[in-house]
Amino acid sequence: MHIHLKINKRDIMKKKLNQLLLICLLFINFYELSAQRIIEAPELQDFAVCANPTDNSFIVTAVISSGNSLPADNEFILELSNISGDFSDPTQIQELARVGGFNNGSLIEQEIRFENISIPEGTSSETYRLRVRTSTASPEIISAISEEVAMYFFRDDLDIFLNNREDVIFCNVTSFTKTLTITLFDLDDNIVDPNDFQWEWFKDNALIVGESGSSIEVTTEGEYFARIPLGSCIPVFPFSRSNNVDVSLLGDVSAVTIETTAPDFSFCPNENKELMSSIIDFSYDYQWYKDDIALEEETAPTITLPDNDFGGNYILEVNFSDDCIFRTAPVMVVNEGSSITQPLPPQLILLPNQTLNLQITTDAPIGSPIRWIADTNIQNQATLTSPTTSFDAVFVANYRVEIDALDSCNSMLSSETDIFSPLSFEIVIGTSEGISCDQDPITIELIEMFGRISGGLLVPLTDDQLTFFDFEWFKDGVSTGDTSMSLDIAQSEEEGSFELRANLRTGEFTNIVSNNLPVTFLSNDIVLNATPPFLPIDGGTLILTAPLDSDFTYEWFRVVNGENELIENENENELLVVEAGSYFVRITSPLCSMDSLVIEIGSEAGSSGIIPNVVTPNSDGINDNWLLPPSLFNQQEVEVTIYNARGQVDFISSSYQNNWPRENSKSLGQDSFYYYIITKNNSVVRKGSITVMR
Repeated sequence: MHIHLKINKRDIMKKKLNQLLLICLLFINFYELSAQRIIEAPELQDFAVCANPTDNSFIVTAVISSGNSLPADNEFILELSNISGDFSDPTQIQELARVGGFNNGSLIEQEIRFENISIPEGTSSETYRLRVRTSTASPEIISAISEEVAMYFFRDDLDIFLNNREDVIFCNVTSFTKTLTITLFDLDDNIVDPNDFQWEWFKDNALIVGESGSSIEVTTEGEYFARIPLGSCIPVFPFSRSNNVDVSLLGDVSAVTIETTAPDFSFCPNENKELMSSIIDFSYDYQWYKDDIALEEETAPTITLPDNDFGGNYILEVNFSDDCIFRTAPVMVVNEGSSITQPLPPQLILLPNQTLNLQITTDAPIGSPIRWIADTNIQNQATLTSPTTSFDAVFVANYRVEIDALDSCNSMLSSETDIFSPLSFEIVIGTSEGISCDQDPITIELIEMFGRISGGLLVPLTDDQLTFFDFEWFKDGVSTGDTSMSLDIAQSEEEGSFELRANLRTGEFTNIVSNNLPVTFLSNDIVLNATPPFLPIDGGTLILTAPLDSDFTYEWFRVVNGENELIENENENELLVVEAGSYFVRITSPLCSMDSLVIEIGSEAGSSGIIPNVVTPNSDGINDNWLLPPSLFNQQEVEVTIYNARGQVDFISSSYQNNWPRENSKSLGQDSFYYYIITKNNSVVRKGSITVMR
């Protein structure tokens, strides 16, 4: 039996068409998927980013896959995460660079290259990450996130000092506490605030966990240093660490004594007379004393005594550190021979027609032979008849006295001086040391007079030689008529510039003029002005101004925890203030020094300890009223009186409420200038002027 199947050709064709359509759709979907471009995670072309102000450039690359075209104006943006490597908070993402190109369709992968990229100051972490995104593509393409990247920006222009580069040594204690502090300087020796940086502290090369400030308290011995934490970049920045400070405990240092190689501490003048410390270590500081007076330049662990006048009590001070200073027991050095106890001065001036009396004092036995020699010629020979002996010099030469002492050492004693003729003279005038600015009158005087010799050397004249001159004081070039060697100036007198002039009475040298000494008196209550009167709340600054005088020098201080801290490199009459605190200036005139009143600088109206001299009542809410500091505001015992320019009282009140002129000015603050007097318990404490600006 035959079965006949009837096949519908139309159905077959329909089926084939459906299959073909399916294949086309699959092909189209595949093409679209292959055309969607992706960006791989960006890669840093170095092990880390170690940047400084003069070298802040690095390269990052990223690969973009093949695919269709992107908008022509599209840019690829390189972004930096927050310090923890997170991109979730858009406000913490920083754009580092943009590049164009790569927007045409491509059948191959392409490399996006970001070059000459710089990182922001303050960047400091091992865990940053990078990503790349498109600027105008739709939908936005965001790359995979990079691996963690170490990035650090470091100011490599710093010198880091720990404990002023001094070791710490304690002695004669069983326990101690010492604060080690970091100080920073830039290459111009300006102080840099160490609190602007994070720190790592190490003891014996082991990290001290939990210490990140600019100082540390130590209580145990060891070797300490601090460094700015720069992670992977530490090898690149070797100057990011401080010096090492060795903290040690010596215990009992009383074993330090004075020794000598001689049999005892008795010497003849011609013997080698050396004293030494029983502990010699040139890392310590030494100072020798004779009869409780420090011997200048004797700062080594050994001392060689002079041939003359060396007998006495000697003490050695050993400075192991600021925390361990020890003085030895005294030793008595005995001079078994003799000395010239008052020698000749090294140089002398011989005035025209003068005879110089050269005089020495000695403890050599009476009857000892003595010789006076000029250059190489013996001028006089005799024997000692008293401890003091003298010789008259009448010409220029090198003079020498020699004594053959009749003592157990047969001491050979000598002293010499060079006598010169003057080519000219110089006079120095000033005030005696320790003068107070409120002293009245102030005395200016001849401090010293010199003869200038060949080669420019200045040789001081003796007091007796000053009587060979006539003196006269001049003020601003005009004679005062005073012919003494000192001059009293009352503070009520007019200030000016003073000179002392001299004439040698024999006529060879005339019109010798001293240095010019400006006399300007300083007030006992120097008041600082501030512009504006308080620190603006937007982080602005103000300027403190002291009285200006070209003859004054200025030093500014900030009072911190009761201590006066010098503000380095501030030597003008103005100081730029950036933070609240207590400030004052030390003004030094050619006569004396005076500190201004301490000023409290605040960041709110009326919070600064200054009295403003400008008011702007223009209803802008800033400086509309005259604002007194807290010490004078709303005080029952404080009375404020304000006068107009004609001397009429415009306002008077106690317990002032910082409300003039907008509320209680008789003239409604319409004048341009006013004057004020502030009294406290009936004593004037401040006075000055106010300028009203509209």
